[in-house]
Amino acid sequence: MEVATEPCNTVAEAIAEAGELRRRAHEYAEAHGVRVLSAGTHPFSRYEHQDVTDKPRYVELMDALQWVIERQLIFGLHVHVGLESAEQAIHVANALRTWLPELLALSANSPFWHGRDSGLSTTRSKVFDAMPRSGLPPQFDSFDEFERLVERGVRTGSFDDYTFIWWDLRPHPRLGTIEVRICDAQTRLENVAVLVALVQSLAATLAERYDRDGVLPCEPITLIAENKWRAVRHGLDAELVDLAHDEQRPARDALRELAELASPAARRLGCAEELTLLERVLERGDGAGEQRGAAENAGGSLLGVAHWLCEHTLEGL
Repeated sequence: MEVATEPCNTVAEAIAEAGELRRRAHEYAEAHGVRVLSAGTHPFSRYEHQDVTDKPRYVELMDALQWVIERQLIFGLHVHVGLESAEQAIHVANALRTWLPELLALSANSPFWHGRDSGLSTTRSKVFDAMPRSGLPPQFDSFDEFERLVERGVRTGSFDDYTFIWWDLRPHPRLGTIEVRICDAQTRLENVAVLVALVQSLAATLAERYDRDGVLPCEPITLIAENKWRAVRHGLDAELVDLAHDEQRPARDALRELAELASPAARRLGCAEELTLLERVLERGDGAGEQRGAAENAGGSLLGVAHWLCEHTLEGL
């Protein structure tokens, strides 16, 4: 199931609406004898048992991609941030790529797949990487370069339009946003608030730098991909490389540094309160660790994990 907020002016507005959407989904589900949970993957449900949404886009994708898309029983959190111009958006996207692994580590919430522990913190990420035109985005020198790529892709029949490009972060010209797509779906609404505040504040920080300096630093995709793998495997327990200094440090320290960098923008945007919740999330640990703890408390029962997820999906509503 997918839900989406309307465009919001503040993180607080977005989280309030997201909470209301959860409440409505829960009430509808309960009336039909089922429960709602939010996570990057379901602990034991199998993709072979799912129905496909009866819409032309999905039916056509099933025909085109076969087993690759049949496996996509995964759930993500997408955050859109509005930018002032296409050029600003493409350069912010280039620079924000560097910190996608930190966001993935913070959001890691999919340790189970088809009834077993995958050994990963975010199984969802590796399942989705099998899709064409997925993974980390390339660097673009200008928005024109991105447009030319899309035009060539459409002209050659590679894809219908840019929405068939499923990178971890992509410009969304139709909405005037950049869309951060790397995060697992979150069980706790509080975690959603932290991620949204961090994404918005980092994007605003980079936009201000671009307007001032006309250039933003961009790191090699191979090194960003190494950090992404570390986040996939270990979540918040990962050692990530600070690419500005080529030094390793714990993911938690990296996220604290990002929050400090983003804090002036967070105050301007009115989401400083949500950003301060980061410390509580870092102390509690990522969702993958929480799910494994729930499994242990339930004597290894993944049904127990599913019940735990249902309860915490509705926490605070």
